[in-house]
Amino acid sequence: MEQEVINIKGMMCGHCQAAVEKAVKAVEGVKNVKVDLEKEQADVEYDPAATDMGKIKKAVTDAGYEVVG
Repeated sequence: MEQEVINIKGMMCGHCQAAVEKAVKAVEGVKNVKVDLEKEQADVEYDPAATDMGKIKKAVTDAGYEVVG
């Protein structure tokens, strides 16, 4: 398992936070995700044999939020 932090812009409320968590959790290979609304970050634990950060970041942008960095 690997763990990475994604910086995300555009989250304004708890609904946004939940939407990002749901989108990232739906990516095959993601084991755990915790979104911090105040820090505008998602801490993602995933299996690199099953997915990669490109797919995880795409799930965030597909949910309507901007990945920074």
